[in-house]
Amino acid sequence: MYHRTGQDVLRDVVRHVAPAELEKLDETCRVYLVRPHPPQRLHRPAGDPLGIGFESDVVLPVLVAVVAQVLADLASGRIRAGGSRLKRWWRRRRGTDTEGRRAALTSAVPELSEVTRQELADWTIAQGRAAGLSAPQAETCAQVIVVAVVRGNAGPQPVPDAPAEPEHRAEPAPEHHAEPEPEHRTAPDPRTAVAGPGDDTGAGLRSSESGDTPAATSPSPS
Repeated sequence: MYHRTGQDVLRDVVRHVAPAELEKLDETCRVYLVRPHPPQRLHRPAGDPLGIGFESDVVLPVLVAVVAQVLADLASGRIRAGGSRLKRWWRRRRGTDTEGRRAALTSAVPELSEVTRQELADWTIAQGRAAGLSAPQAETCAQVIVVAVVRGNAGPQPVPDAPAEPEHRAEPAPEHHAEPEPEHRTAPDPRTAVAGPGDDTGAGLRSSESGDTPAATSPSPS
């Protein structure tokens, strides 16, 4: 099973805060992991903002350091301990915690544990503002980190049950109504047909067929 790492969280942060710099993220991470420093305002020579041979906006290395530091603090329990006194002490000591920051980016996302979401957000905003991020950038960074940590603790999301397939009821076969048979009318027998008005009974028939007795012919006068 794949577990999200700190670099996955960092990629989400850069995607929301500085999406134009995503293409340089992998190289920046490789350089940072060689010497994982705490968040700080970087002083770079002109023409080489990162000091590693290519141009980039200042926000990218700051985001890398802030995310690494916040996740390292969460994993070690420093956020849970809290308190301004501890924070001052930790500012003096965190520079030596290189392994914690390196592990924060390469290991699985730490659990929220007893730290509240608001405490994690406030801690992240403070780290970002101290490193030179603007207020909107620091707040966006905090929101993304909180969401990533909470989702990482939630475990695999339950897969919703597949919706039940609708029951297919057999449709009744269409009723075939027998068509009425055409009425076959027999032709009337001309011998028995009743002549209607104006009919010439027996027209065109021989006298034997019409059934009429031929009238007696009178002898023609000689």
